[in-house]
Amino acid sequence: MPGWGTGSFENEEAQNFLGQLNSLGVDDLSPILARAADQEYMDAPESSVVIVIAEIVAAACGNPPEAMPSQIAEWIAKIEGSPSSKMSELARRAVEKVRINSELKDLWLEAEGLNEWSASLRDLEKRLA
Repeated sequence: MPGWGTGSFENEEAQNFLGQLNSLGVDDLSPILARAADQEYMDAPESSVVIVIAEIVAAACGNPPEAMPSQIAEWIAKIEGSPSSKMSELARRAVEKVRINSELKDLWLEAEGLNEWSASLRDLEKRLA
């Protein structure tokens, strides 16, 4: 897996989080999203994790990404039910925050990949709506 790409899972922080996912429950994800949705500005590592969590929420609610890592499918299979609509809205707000005002956004602007990255996040926001 490359260390850097515009997709939700194409960075080291995302891969590290996916490696820990099996030990987490739905209740472990909500506080991370809540903190992110309320922040003014997020650093890149935290932003990457927020995007992965939002992808997990979207997938668990029946709107997975085109290419879903096996860790997410395994996690969804072991949880009971699906995340609440409140959690989906929280995830959508957190992704919007990352897309609009984060270090990750600034890095993509510098790397000239902002349009592709933003389009990926807009798709995720639609899947969370």
